[in-house]
Amino acid sequence: MNIKTSACVCLLAASLSIPSHAQNTGSSPASPNQQTGPDAGGMKHVIIIGANGRTSAEIIPRLLEIKDVKLRLFLRQAERLEKLKSDRVELFEGDATRAEDLRQAIQGQDIVISTMGGLDLDTKTANIVKAMDEVKSHRLIVISAGGIWNELPEPFNTWDKAMVGSYRPVNLRTAQVVEDSDLDYTVLRPVWLNDKPAEKFTLTFKGEKYKGRQTSRASVARFIADIVKDPARYSRQDVGISQTGSD
Repeated sequence: MNIKTSACVCLLAASLSIPSHAQNTGSSPASPNQQTGPDAGGMKHVIIIGANGRTSAEIIPRLLEIKDVKLRLFLRQAERLEKLKSDRVELFEGDATRAEDLRQAIQGQDIVISTMGGLDLDTKTANIVKAMDEVKSHRLIVISAGGIWNELPEPFNTWDKAMVGSYRPVNLRTAQVVEDSDLDYTVLRPVWLNDKPAEKFTLTFKGEKYKGRQTSRASVARFIADIVKDPARYSRQDVGISQTGSD
């Protein structure tokens, strides 16, 4: 869902330069048949697809709080996040509409996080699912949107549908393509994202009436960081997430 809010961009100082996929990264990618998992040093490899977005700007620093995480940031123009490069952050320049870009980017990654939006989100998400199948990557976290199951309470549901209802079919198909896969997934359904620093969140599950009318990006980021710490949490679940107290 595209929400017009001010961006909160977190810039991390870095000293080491790690190139995009067009250059030699100094390590060989996993073969298409190689199972992913923590490397010999026990590091988790996590890729964020759509890394230049406002929600990603909240996710990145919270994931870097986790000492055993290495990040790969996938975006169309890598120079936009040049200042984030470090020994734990790699930039990968690519396009989620191109299958080969996704295959190369996802190889060797233990956890894939998609924060993308747009009216082609379902197509791009299907591309991610296909690429993950091909390179044997299994853990996927995807952000869709609240309202796709008509789970929002009235009159909020009617108002939301009037404001951003054109996105609902795309966001619904996004969730469906993930849920129809064999992946170990978590689908997140936030509503009306804001840049408040509040990290407390309220969860509802598929089939339950949604609680809340706003979701802070900070709370989405904290929830995703919790899953990265323990990837077995919320496995194969479709979860509504809202900012606690926003009813």
